[in-house]
Amino acid sequence: MFRATEIGSEETLPALAELTQASADDEETAQLRKPRSSLPNYGFVPVPSIRLEYKYPRAVFFILATKFFEAFAANGMRTILVLFLRDDLNFSESFSTIILHIFNFFGQFCPIIGAVLADSYLGNVRTISGFCFLYGFGWLLLILTSLPTVGIPVTAFLLVSISFIAVGNGSVRACITSLGALQFRLPEQAIHLSEYFSIYYFVYYFGIFLSKILPPLVRANTQCFDKTTCYPAVFGTLGSSFLMAWVIFLIGKNFYKPQKISGDNILFKFCGCIKTALLGKWRRRKFNKRYTYWLHNAIGPYDQDFVKDVSKVLRISKLFIPLPFYFALLAQQDSSWTFQATQMNTNVLGVTIQPDQAKAVGPILLFILIPLWQYMTAPLLRRLFNWELQPLHSVTIGGICSAGAFFCAGALQDRIMESPAYSINIGWQIPQFLLLMLGELLLSIPGLQFAFTQAPSSMKSVVTAAWFLNNAFGNLIVVIITELDVLSSQKAEYFFYAVLMLVCIIVFALLAFDYALQDRKRYFQARDLVVLLPNDLDDVPTSSCRSDSV
Repeated sequence: MFRATEIGSEETLPALAELTQASADDEETAQLRKPRSSLPNYGFVPVPSIRLEYKYPRAVFFILATKFFEAFAANGMRTILVLFLRDDLNFSESFSTIILHIFNFFGQFCPIIGAVLADSYLGNVRTISGFCFLYGFGWLLLILTSLPTVGIPVTAFLLVSISFIAVGNGSVRACITSLGALQFRLPEQAIHLSEYFSIYYFVYYFGIFLSKILPPLVRANTQCFDKTTCYPAVFGTLGSSFLMAWVIFLIGKNFYKPQKISGDNILFKFCGCIKTALLGKWRRRKFNKRYTYWLHNAIGPYDQDFVKDVSKVLRISKLFIPLPFYFALLAQQDSSWTFQATQMNTNVLGVTIQPDQAKAVGPILLFILIPLWQYMTAPLLRRLFNWELQPLHSVTIGGICSAGAFFCAGALQDRIMESPAYSINIGWQIPQFLLLMLGELLLSIPGLQFAFTQAPSSMKSVVTAAWFLNNAFGNLIVVIITELDVLSSQKAEYFFYAVLMLVCIIVFALLAFDYALQDRKRYFQARDLVVLLPNDLDDVPTSSCRSDSV
C-alpha cells in the first residue's frame, strides 16, 4: 500500500491540513532554535508519533465505498464520452474533444466551490447532499437523452446533463476527502489518518481503473434500438453506480461526526488581501513614499503575519504558471489518444479490446511505477549514491517525460498515416502511456505535495485550490487549441504539444532556480539571526525557508 506521507494526489492532499496544522509550526520553531548543518528535505508531511487506542471510525467505510462508486461513475463518463459524441450522435472529433475538456474543466474547477461552501457555510455533509441532487438529475437527463425514442432536443439536453454531472462531481470530490479526514481524532489517530489516505488513494484509482474497462465492455456487448452498441446501457450502468454511492452516503449519515463551521473562508480572505494591496498600490502611485513590495499595501486592513503568508503562497503559485500545459497533455488520454486507438488494430494476444479500454494501461502502469519508485528505486539511490531526487528536480524530469509521451504519440500517428488501415497494433501506444505515467509520478504527485508542505499552515487550502485551477486551465488550453484549428493534422498537433511542453518545463526550471535561490537567502538570514539571538525568537522570521537542494 502507498504511504500517504510520501505519495498523495489532489484528491487526498486538501484534507492533510488537518494533520499538519498543529505539528508544522512547532517543528518550524524547533528547527529555528539551533543552526543546522544541512537543510532538511521538503515535500514530506510530518506525522506525529502519537498513537493511542481509539476505535477506527465506522463512518470511514461508508465514505470509502461512496468514493469508489462515485469515482467509477464520473471517470466512466470520461472514458466513453468522446466516442458517444462521435459515433452515436455523429459529432466531429473536434467538437467531441471540446465537449470532453469542457466537462473536465468544470470537474476540476468546482472543487473550489464545494470546499468554500463546506468549510464556511454548509459543512461537508450538507454540501455533498445538496450537490448529489444536481449530480443525480444530470445522470437521469443523460440517460433520457441517449434514448432515441424520447424525442427531446439532443444537443441542448446533452450539454445540460453533462454540465450537471461535471458540477456535481467537482463539488463533491473534495468534500468527500475532507469528510473522511474529519472522522479521526487528532493527534491521537494521526497514523490511522495517514493509513486512511493510503486506502483512499488506492480506492480512488481502482475505481478509475475499472471505469476504463467495464463501460466499454458494456457498450460493445449490448445492442439496443437497432444499433450494434448500446450507450443507454452504459449510462444506465454509470448512473446506477452513482445511485449506489448516494445511497451508501445517506446510510452513513448516522455515523458522521458533526462538523464545526468556521464562517471565515481563508480563500476569500486571501483574495481580499491581494485586492486591498492592488488598490492601495494604485492609490499611492503618485506619492513619493511607496512600499518597495506591493503586497505591503495590505498591511493595516490585514495583519502583517497574514500578509507574509500570502506572500509565501504567491511565491509558490508563481511556480505553477507553466504547469497547466502539463495537464493539457495529461487530459488527452480520454480524447485524442482514444481517437488514435480507433485507427489501430486492437487485437492483443488473441483478445480484441475496445479502443477506449486501451487507456486502462495508464492506471496499471501507475500502480506498478509508484511502489517500484517508492520501495526500490528511491531507496537504492539513497543507499548506493547518497542521492535523493528533490521535488523541483522531479517536476522538471516529469515534464520532460510528458513531452516525450507526445513525441511518441506523434511518431506513432505518422506510422498510422503511412500504413494500411488498422495494421498498427495498439500495443504501440504503451511507450507513450509509460512516459505519461512517469510524468504523473515525477511531476504531478511531488509537485502538489511540495507546494502543499511549503505553504504556511493556514494556507494549505489556497495552494490546493491553485492546483485544481492548474488542472482546469489545462483542459481549457486543449479547448482553445482545438477550436482554433490551426494545425494541419493530428500528427502536427501531437508534436506541437510536445514542443510546447518542453518550452514550459524550461520556464518552470528557471522559476524553480529563482525560487531556490531566494529560499536559500532567506534561510541563511534566518540562521544568522538565530545565532545572534538564540534566546529571542520574536524577531526571527517565520519563513518557509526550509529547503534542501532544489
